[in-house]
Amino acid sequence: MLSAHTVLLLFDVDGTLFSGKGVGSRAMTRAGRAVLGGAFSLDGIDFAGALDWWIYEEAARRMGHPNARERHDDFRKAYLIELARELPQADPKPIILPGVAALLDRLERWSGVTLGLVTGNYRAAVPLKFESVGIPFNRFSVGAFADDAETRAGLVKLAMNRWSAVGGSGDPSRTIVIGDTPRDVRCAQENGCRCLAVATGRDSVADLVRAGADAVIRDFTDPEPLVRWLEDS
Repeated sequence: MLSAHTVLLLFDVDGTLFSGKGVGSRAMTRAGRAVLGGAFSLDGIDFAGALDWWIYEEAARRMGHPNARERHDDFRKAYLIELARELPQADPKPIILPGVAALLDRLERWSGVTLGLVTGNYRAAVPLKFESVGIPFNRFSVGAFADDAETRAGLVKLAMNRWSAVGGSGDPSRTIVIGDTPRDVRCAQENGCRCLAVATGRDSVADLVRAGADAVIRDFTDPEPLVRWLEDS
């Protein structure tokens, strides 16, 4: 049996636990156009695994907007409003991804496991997305969000520090990053953590293996690599 606070699991959100079916990009596009004008577009931007503020700034850079950074707070507020409007009326509707509900139930009962989040979402966006598919936000004891750091690797480091502050070891070797993109794999590697990659987003099993994930699964209906890691901890 694991002792308290032995292992930290850091889950990504979009493409890992939740599929928004485009709600985020639609809400972000409307917010960007309201704040910066009709030329704002996400076309051609690789935002899988990216931070929300970076996506906004990249879109603004491509449209040549002169004072995008000064308007960031306006954009974030507008985006959160648009997201809250979009989620209940979306068609197709957002979904919780296969096996996620059962896995979280199982992990919540597993002594010594701390559930956390590392995500490119603004913090206030995550409860909105989770509520739309029935994931309790309060299941996750620690987290780091787009509001918190300049890089995804920095988010992992911050989440480990927050884990340490609530009684965890803060040890990278006891931290597992779980995500669906090569960016999730890299941020784990840059912090000395293991990475379980799940091919429920845009990237295939082969893509995630090439990125260097320690283990890759198709979805959470068969989370045995993670279970084995926890049993061996």
